Amino acid sequence: MASGPRLIEAAGGVLWRPALGGPGVEVALVHRPKYDDWSLPKGKLTSGEHPLLGGLREVWEETGYGAVPGRPLGEIRYLKDGDPKRVRYWAMQADGGRFEPNEEVDQLMWLPPREGQRHLLPFRDQRILAEFARDAEPTWPCLLVRHGSAGERSAWPGDDRERPLDDVGHEQAIALADVLSVFRIARVFSADVLRCLETVGPYAAAHELTVESEPLVSESGVAAAPDAAVERFVTIVSAGEPVAVCSQGKAMPELIAGLCRVLGYLAPPDPSTRKGGVWALHVAANGKPRLAGLERFDPPA
Repeated sequence: MASGPRLIEAAGGVLWRPALGGPGVEVALVHRPKYDDWSLPKGKLTSGEHPLLGGLREVWEETGYGAVPGRPLGEIRYLKDGDPKRVRYWAMQADGGRFEPNEEVDQLMWLPPREGQRHLLPFRDQRILAEFARDAEPTWPCLLVRHGSAGERSAWPGDDRERPLDDVGHEQAIALADVLSVFRIARVFSADVLRCLETVGPYAAAHELTVESEPLVSESGVAAAPDAAVERFVTIVSAGEPVAVCSQGKAMPELIAGLCRVLGYLAPPDPSTRKGGVWALHVAANGKPRLAGLERFDPPA
């Protein structure tokens, strides 16, 4: 049976910085000589590449700037030479660099978001920049992680809290470290369960961080004291610094729903998470903390 058209996956970002000499922000637009148009920096993912990591890579390749990712800005879809193409975008705060013309991009200009929209194609990048301009307040992340693969509970003869990651789980933990790194995670919390500790261990070790045990975010902690667990999770998330919290599958929906309820955000209809997967919660604070966006990243296949 013939397969359908392949989906081309791409990613990019709204690269922004504080406006020079005034209030507000400026965003970067790039000029592509091949199409003679202005665009947001973006490009095609490599095989198996994490979309966020690919988007950061493409922004760096096209603009020369490193960036720290923020909230998701949505996606656009269109046909490219007859094949469907999807491009996902994030807000990305510039973090040093310098533009150098290259084969794909020969110019870069920084503009206020409203002015930048006039240079972009309607129904494509223009819509993404409008979403960024709707809420340009900086955010910090909390990554709520489900522990990696650890075999079957029924096959483990000892205390379930001591069940370790299996080979796939260790690979997921290594891949997770790359995601935590781009978010500049500064504190790491974990349920007091070995497979949770091992999931965030590689990142913590590489960055010389202590994994802080937090029993309330475990399955047993949430089941025994759900209100206290949510209150503790909200406190961790609202502290104003990039954090990661590793928990268990049955605990995470309660934590996510409780956080959304307290910080004023519509809870996702499906809060489930695959083992090794991540919910990225983007928090802003102009006075009182609020949830500005959330997204789910599946583990590598």
